[in-house]
Amino acid sequence: MIVMLLTTKDEGEVLEQNLRHHLAWGADHVGVADNESADDTPERLRAFGDSVTTERFRDFADRQEVRMRLLARIQERHGGKVAWAGVSDTDEFLWMPGTDLRGILAAAPSEVVCVSFHQKLFLPTEGDPAEGPVYLRQTWRTTSYESPLHTSWVRGKSFYRTSWLREIASEHRNEDVPHPWWGPDVPVVHHYMIRDEDQFVMKVRRLTSWRPRTGLSSRLWWHRLRAAVGLPPEKPHVAGFKEEWWNAYAEGGEEGLRRYYRTNYRIQAADLPRHEAAGHLVRDTAFAEWMRSRERAGASASKVGP
Repeated sequence: MIVMLLTTKDEGEVLEQNLRHHLAWGADHVGVADNESADDTPERLRAFGDSVTTERFRDFADRQEVRMRLLARIQERHGGKVAWAGVSDTDEFLWMPGTDLRGILAAAPSEVVCVSFHQKLFLPTEGDPAEGPVYLRQTWRTTSYESPLHTSWVRGKSFYRTSWLREIASEHRNEDVPHPWWGPDVPVVHHYMIRDEDQFVMKVRRLTSWRPRTGLSSRLWWHRLRAAVGLPPEKPHVAGFKEEWWNAYAEGGEEGLRRYYRTNYRIQAADLPRHEAAGHLVRDTAFAEWMRSRERAGASASKVGP
């Protein structure tokens, strides 16, 4: 049995899309840690019935403890038959052509306890459609972690044999894993971190509300600590970008943040050729086309039904 563990807050629509996709792409069950969502997340979760186990919680810093409780409940309910479990986010969709999650994990050698996936970070551009699922709207992504436009975490998401997942404190790959990185050569995680202007505002305001225990301040503190003791920064422009977000909000309020999104974060149509030529961005429609084909097939099947 393969279990995915998600943490979510006020992302009901994309959460529903995420659950539908992964339950069809090899996950047998999903545990959702709901950080007191105030939108329609609870109603959307109930629609999945026995395929999803949920728990509401208050303090975001407690998310790992909540996820481990969810895993324990799922194991108890299914007689301890959970073979693999992994942590992901609501805005991340795992996919690669020609296989599914079950096939990838089944290919892991017996000594491998952790299968890790690199990510593609998709970015909003000026020409994106205004309506529809984000995985259809956003088709430009950074070319690699080294792109100056890559503002997301650079350590891939991982699935662990369940006995190992209980021993880690991070949602990313743990350095104690007793073997080198093992996983597909191509990125599997399709990350849609910023989906539109309203969500960008919500994300930055949420980061500020987590200070100082988590979020923006702790990440900046970590980079500054590394510099203080003479270690190279892991990803200096990640912290720099998030500090820019905070400054835009602190100096201009919500309107300043919206202005920053439109003029700084969202890629302008006129800038796309320059970023593409420099190797910072690439157009990638593979996942969008696959999802369209699956949705068309589902629509056709429903018309032919009994």
